[in-house]
This record gives sequence, C-alpha cells and structure tokens, in this order.
Amino acid sequence: MTSTAGPPTIGVQIVVFANPFDQLCRLADGLETAIRHTAAAGHAEGFEIAFGDSSPTPLLSEADVDELRRRIDPLGVHRVSSTFFDANLGSGGGSQRLLEASATDLIWVLNPDTVPSPTVLSEMLAMMAADTAAVDARQVPIEHPAGFDPDTGEAAWVCGACVLLRRTAIESVGGFDPRFFPMYCDDVDLSWRLRLDGWKVRHSARATVFHDKRLDADGRPGASEFEHESGVLSRLFLARRYERPDVVEQTLEWVDVRGTASHRRAAATYRARLVDGDVPEPMPGAGLVANLDSDYYGPNRFRY
Repeated sequence: MTSTAGPPTIGVQIVVFANPFDQLCRLADGLETAIRHTAAAGHAEGFEIAFGDSSPTPLLSEADVDELRRRIDPLGVHRVSSTFFDANLGSGGGSQRLLEASATDLIWVLNPDTVPSPTVLSEMLAMMAADTAAVDARQVPIEHPAGFDPDTGEAAWVCGACVLLRRTAIESVGGFDPRFFPMYCDDVDLSWRLRLDGWKVRHSARATVFHDKRLDADGRPGASEFEHESGVLSRLFLARRYERPDVVEQTLEWVDVRGTASHRRAAATYRARLVDGDVPEPMPGAGLVANLDSDYYGPNRFRY
C-alpha cells in the first residue's frame, strides 16, 4: 500500500465465542510472527489487537489476556485488549462494535480459528491499492471456491475469515450490518455495498492463512444446523436488499418443499420479520453488484 502520509496503523480484530484457549494461543503465535514481519519491513507503524467476546460469560480472564499479550507482543510495544460484549453479537456485530471503538487506518479482521502465515499481512497490504477497500487471503487447507481475476485480484466479494479493510471506505458505507447480517453473509453484504459505492475488493492469492476447517464424509466443508439456518436467512435478506424478489420466492419455495428443520426455522423468521417490517429495504441499483444466481454469490473456481 502506497501512501504519502507514511505507513498505516492497523487494528487487528478477533471476535470469539467460547473458543478453546489453546486455539487462541495458536492464533496469537501466528499473529506475532505476521506483525513482526510486517513491522520489520516498514509496511505498518502501529498495531492495536482487540479481542471481542460474544460468549455467554467472559471467556478470557486477566491472566488469559496477559498470556495472549505476551505471545502477540513480547516486546510490549502494541496495545492488546479484550472486551466482553455481554451478548452474542455474531461476527458482523462484534466486528462493527470493535471497529467503532478504534481509529486505526486499516482493520484486519480474523476468525479465532485461523493462524496467519508470516507474510499474509504484507501480501494483503501489497494489494491495497488506492481504489481498494478490502483484501482477503487464500485459506488453507480448504480453499474458498470464490473466483477472482488472476491478474488484478478483483473479486465479487471478500471473505471475513481473514480480510484487511480500509477504514475510510468501510465507514463511508456504514460498516457491517449487525441488524440483518450478524453472522453469515456479513462479508458478502459489506463487499457489495463497497462495490456499489465505487470501491474494489480484491483477493490476494499470495497471502495465506490457515483456517481450521474440515471436509465432511461427502467431501464438503462441514456445517452445523445453526450455520444452515443462518445461511438461508442471510440469503433471503440479501435477495431482499439487492433487488431479487424472484430469489426470495424461489428460496422460500425450496425450503417449503425440500428444506430441513433448520431451513424452515429460517423461513419462518424471515416471514415473521417481513410482517413486522424488519427486513432490509431494497437498495436502488444494488442488482448491478449482486450475484444471487451462484451458490457462492459470484463466480467460483470450483465446487465442493
């Protein structure tokens, strides 16, 4: 990233929910290496690392935070903090809460079940051109199938598991939307609103992050019943916001005929909120950036 004002400041945000402490320690070790590599190269001048806790009760004790601080910042030059939300805000809601509490130039959002590679941040920074609002990383061992331009990295949307965001761009479109996308598709919605506002979002194939996911017996990434429910509800909200009433109807019809119990719960929630007027308003011109005809909300390189 080139700037006449010098290297950017970076806020690292991790939203947790009852995660095992050893998982967070593994993340912290990878984060320390990535931050050290980036700072040594002069690509950033200051870091703030914030954990946001959506667990039912506080996940991290003072001693736990001290241990994570020691792992992430052994020299004591960065700010490491933890905030207990006292509510399950989800990934999008938690990310928005942490974003509003910071003032860094860039925001690096990480899932708690990831481990950054030493060069992942430097590579994402290298893709952060002046017209770019967000850059995500390649995930291993299970790659995300979303497509991107191999020359420019331009993508339909970027994945929130490991993404670098430009604050001015994010704030210009209102940030994450926790009302309708507290968990799933928060990254899709944010990406589409950024693109509608004229920004580019890009994928950096050279930036690598370990994301602790596994394939199920059918060769697909495993998903819980909650994920299935949230995924359908998010799809309905996306279709409503991005001017695709046909997709809303098709999705509801599919759920009614073939859906599981979790899918039907999502449909029931959508219908109840529609009656209450608690659904997204269609955005004029939003169909120009949205792709609801693909399982992956845009071009994909392969299918699981």
